[in-house]
Amino acid sequence: MRKGFKQTAFILSAFSLLAAGCGNGEENTVSTPAATKTAEATQAPTATPTAPVKIRMFASDQSLPPLDANDPNILFMEKKTNTDVDLVSLPHSQYEDQLKLKFASGDFPDVYQSWSGPEADLIAAGKVLELNDLIDKFGPNLKKNIPQAAWDAVSVNGKILAIPQPSSNSNSTLYVRQDWLDKLGLQAPKTSDELMTVLKAFRDKDPNGNGKKDEIPFSMREKFTWGDNIFGMWGVNNSYTEVYYNNEVIIQNIHPNMKQSLGFIKSMVDEKVMDSEFLTNSRTVWEQKIKSGLVGMWSHTQQLAWQWQADLDKTIPNEKPNVVAIPTPRGTGYDGPLGTRWSPVAKTYIIMKSTKTPEAVIKYFDWLMSEEGQMFTDLGQEGDSYKKENGKIVVDTAKMEKNKAFNVIFKIHGTNPAVEEAKLSNPAAFAKLKAAWAVGDKEGFKNEAVGMPAVKNTYNIDTMFLEEGSKIVLGKAPVEHFDEFVKTWRKQGGDQMVKERTDWYNKNRKK
Repeated sequence: MRKGFKQTAFILSAFSLLAAGCGNGEENTVSTPAATKTAEATQAPTATPTAPVKIRMFASDQSLPPLDANDPNILFMEKKTNTDVDLVSLPHSQYEDQLKLKFASGDFPDVYQSWSGPEADLIAAGKVLELNDLIDKFGPNLKKNIPQAAWDAVSVNGKILAIPQPSSNSNSTLYVRQDWLDKLGLQAPKTSDELMTVLKAFRDKDPNGNGKKDEIPFSMREKFTWGDNIFGMWGVNNSYTEVYYNNEVIIQNIHPNMKQSLGFIKSMVDEKVMDSEFLTNSRTVWEQKIKSGLVGMWSHTQQLAWQWQADLDKTIPNEKPNVVAIPTPRGTGYDGPLGTRWSPVAKTYIIMKSTKTPEAVIKYFDWLMSEEGQMFTDLGQEGDSYKKENGKIVVDTAKMEKNKAFNVIFKIHGTNPAVEEAKLSNPAAFAKLKAAWAVGDKEGFKNEAVGMPAVKNTYNIDTMFLEEGSKIVLGKAPVEHFDEFVKTWRKQGGDQMVKERTDWYNKNRKK
């Protein structure tokens, strides 16, 4: 009999780190009793059902409540895949550190969850299973539903080293108060010059209609966060993103186009179309400014396209706000990709070479990626948390919320529009979300850091960029000072980081 789904909470304790072992003692083989016949038997032998295969998995708890050991969704999933899943949930905030502790002590599962490819030391130690042949034989749904860009992100020299959950959208989008544009007779800006014209109009022409010059044309959060689409007008991001440029893999903070982005932000500050507190706004303060109806434009995640509309409908209903996602304007003199960084991978599952049942693990994930598995991991069981009426999906919102932890941990497919529409159960809400996705699908640039080994040393790039970039946008240093910042960072060790990243890229990824 099935012993039950086990979810083990890993608690930190002091122990000495041992040399990494070859595997753990909890791995199991598939039991396949052979069919037999007696000397007297004349009929064909009857096959004995295969015993459920145990799969031990490490995964983040995603900061959600632990799953119930008797959750009917777990039982359903295991029955469908003929598995007995032993899930070891590690606290999300400490996940990477606790993974390292487990691996260092020789505790290896059959599969573990990550957000990129496997760690370089695990690959070098021969701990990671290559998946190409197994996926060809046992993963038809994985091959069908995972795009090549996602496979490339988890491959080294053509060897697939993880099963990726694909992601199709760029990191954020640009939101604007369309009701402000309409009131002032303006169109959504398509260039950086047009953007400046719109922001000045927001500054001067009282679009919120209160007779005060209190509008904030554009706002972002502390440390340049959620200003992605302003930087993205020149194809760069201020957050940790790497690109292959001029025969090197460089972090975008030192990309030459960053100078133009900082220069534009400086002009926004000079023209007083930028929130005066943009370098210090906390999340709470920033959100309050937007919800109070003071902000005309901002950047944020696409998934919250409807949430912003719903929030403003509650806080400023008399203004009849209309929040829409618009494409990133094109920066002057730039003709490359626009928007924000795009990762083809949301999360990954890495299979260890020590597993005794690799084909069963692949089949398990292949079912999760099947049409049935996708509906199940998105919505739960039909007839319980959702049903179909006249060809449409109708969800039980309360049960969907109870399924949240299960959904986040076990879902391995990308966005299913029909499911998202059903979850919202609001045509207007889905229209907003769909429009934001459409913008994100058409823009964005690849982050080469996905799938690469972790950076050993950034040589203080984050702090240096924040300090030097702030001086430039506040007028305390000329824009040309950016070149000195880059030279200084490279000399103090940045060149070593660039060389290490470029060498790995040329050896393992460059085509």
